[in-house]
Amino acid sequence: MNNKKKIRPLGVLRDLLAGGYGLIVLFPVFWVFYTSFKTNKEFVANPWALPQKWQLQNYSNAWVKIDFQSYALNSILITIVSVLVVVVLSSTVAYILVRSEKRWSEVVLMLFIAGLYVPTALVLPSEFTVLYKLNLWNTHLGLGILYVVFSLPYSILVMSGFYRSMPKELEEAAAIDGCGVHSTFWKIIFPLSKNGIITIIIFNFVWIWNDYIFALTFIHDKELLTLPVGIIALMESFKLKADWVTLFAGLNIVMIPSILLYICFQKYLTKGLTTGSVKG
Repeated sequence: MNNKKKIRPLGVLRDLLAGGYGLIVLFPVFWVFYTSFKTNKEFVANPWALPQKWQLQNYSNAWVKIDFQSYALNSILITIVSVLVVVVLSSTVAYILVRSEKRWSEVVLMLFIAGLYVPTALVLPSEFTVLYKLNLWNTHLGLGILYVVFSLPYSILVMSGFYRSMPKELEEAAAIDGCGVHSTFWKIIFPLSKNGIITIIIFNFVWIWNDYIFALTFIHDKELLTLPVGIIALMESFKLKADWVTLFAGLNIVMIPSILLYICFQKYLTKGLTTGSVKG
C-alpha cells in the first residue's frame, strides 16, 4: 500500500506532463483546422475565436487559385513510389545484413546507420551537381532517388532491429520443409514483419509527403512541383491581399493524408517501434 501511495503522485505528474505536451502539439493543428472555415474578416477581428459560420468555400478557393490537383498528383506519385522502393530495399538489405555470417555485414550496417548523422544541408550542393550532370535535375525520378537514399538509413535501422527479434528457428523450419532463401523471406519473414514495415511506411510517407527543401531545390518546372511547394505558390497568388483563411485551407489539404495514415495505423506504429528494442 505504501508503495502505491509513493508511485501515485509520480503517475499524476507524468499524466499532466503528457497531457500538457499533447495540448502544445495539437492546439496549432486544431487552430489551423477551424480557422480554415472562417472569413478573413472574422480572422482579423479575432484570430482565436471559432468561426461564426463554417465556410467550405475556402477549400474550393485554395484548390482553384493554383493548380492544386496537379501538385497533389505529383506528391502522390513521388511519395507512393519512393516509399514502395524504400520498403523493398530496406527490408531485403536489413535481412541480409542481420542474417549474414560474414564479418563485414556489421560494418556495412553501421555505414548505413551512419547516414542518419549526415546533415541534409551539407550535401545539397553535391547532390545538385550529381543530378544535374546525370540529367536528373528537375525530374521526378531524380527527386525520388534522393528520397529513397535519405530514407534507407532509418528504415534499415528499424528493420534490422525487427529481424534480430525474430527466432532463427523460423528459417530452419522453412528450410526443412524445402523452402529456399527467397521463398522463406517473401512467404514467411516478410509477412511477419508487418509492424516494422508499417512503421517505416508511416515515417517515410510523412516526411516525403511534407518535404519542402528537396522539392524546392531539385524541381524547377511549375507542373512538376509537389504540394508543400504549391503552398508557397498559393501565398504568392495573394499578391498584396493576404488571404489567410484560404492559406490555412491549403495547409489542411496537405496535412490530412499524413494525419489519416497515422490514425489508421497507430497501433502498428507503436508495436513496430518497440518489437525490435528487446530481443526475443
